Amino acid sequence: MKLAALQLQASADRTETIGRAADLIDDAAGQGARILLLPELFAVPFVQPEPDLEYFELAERLDGPSNRMAAERSRQHGMTIVSSIFEAADVPGVYYNTACTYVAGELRSVYRKSHLPFSNGFPEKFYFQPGGSEPEVVDTGETRVGTIICYERHFPELSRIVALRGGSVLCVPVASASAPMREVFQLELRAHAVFNGMFVICSNRVGKEGVKDYFGLSAVYGPDGDVLAEAGGADGVAVAEVDLSLVELSRRKRPFLRDRRPELYARLTTMGPTA
Repeated sequence: MKLAALQLQASADRTETIGRAADLIDDAAGQGARILLLPELFAVPFVQPEPDLEYFELAERLDGPSNRMAAERSRQHGMTIVSSIFEAADVPGVYYNTACTYVAGELRSVYRKSHLPFSNGFPEKFYFQPGGSEPEVVDTGETRVGTIICYERHFPELSRIVALRGGSVLCVPVASASAPMREVFQLELRAHAVFNGMFVICSNRVGKEGVKDYFGLSAVYGPDGDVLAEAGGADGVAVAEVDLSLVELSRRKRPFLRDRRPELYARLTTMGPTA
């Protein structure tokens, strides 16, 4: 099957950005993509270093224009699309950074970002309430897909949960622009692929937004850590043909899931370091 990472620069015009994203989805579908990932909060500019009360005006409901387009394209092409939005919750004044998984047009998963940064120019704790659920894994009928969001790639426990729940493909929508993160960006994603024995799709924003310059590097990674396809330095899609049998083969060659010792890991769930 084919996996696709969609890379996009968001403009100030949500409708225009959604239209470009739709065209890129059509392009990926034309290349045979079965699973496609959109960047973090793909349809709107991302947060700037200084908190801004007007930014909340960009929030939308789960059935807002961004997800409506993703659901329609998912249905039209019979594919799986992971969409990422700035969600306005049903409770007034509550907002989430949310990823939604659509399979042939059907909403199958709503995952809200649980780990939120307030560093390197990303004051996300000001805008978003953290989600309270572990990553879900969706059976698409062809494979099993789980999602974590951007900053969460620094927490290997989350991708391991996706692997333990049977995931073969990990989707990671990101908005990454900082120089310190660029230095380790692909290293981290390759590591997630290797130590979980699964495919990883990462979709980043690209281009200048305010004081930030998003560096792209959207790509598909194999379970051996190989970069199978990578987008260029502008809007585009990276489409890779993959062999899903390599997931099981990788887990046999490197049996990290078999050799786990969860009875030794209780310290990981404590509130802080102990002597």
